[in-house]
Amino acid sequence: MTGKPERSSLIQTLDEAINAFNRDGRLSRQRAIRRGRRLTGLDWTYSALLVMEEMKESRTLRMTELADLIGATPPTITKLVRDLEGQGLVSRVPDEQDGRASILSLTEEGRRMAEAIGQKRITDLSQVITEWGDDDLERFITLFERLRTDMRRMS
Repeated sequence: MTGKPERSSLIQTLDEAINAFNRDGRLSRQRAIRRGRRLTGLDWTYSALLVMEEMKESRTLRMTELADLIGATPPTITKLVRDLEGQGLVSRVPDEQDGRASILSLTEEGRRMAEAIGQKRITDLSQVITEWGDDDLERFITLFERLRTDMRRMS
């Protein structure tokens, strides 16, 4: 008799799916780095792509905020920002409220590159889900966001 799988079995299957998704994500990051290099002609790291993405969304950030957002140490952020600044993609101005801190923002060229990389990611994702109906997509988004929210509560 075939019945509904036990909850523990379902949770095990979900865990396996999440682990596979994470493994695939590592491969996807490598593709993102190659894509960023092709689009910009610059030598990217995944951390640099994360910095560009966060800065595109936030407009301006302090270095400490940026470090927290991407889960990097302050020295790592300092080096990344220095490299991006040297490439003309990020600008840094002193924080008027705290002279020791800097406020970061993308330059016009940095914003253009971040937008191009983001648009390429959207185009690629659109190709992956081309056969998904809108109902499936909406249901997946709802459940995925619910999972993310619930997992964040654990940390």
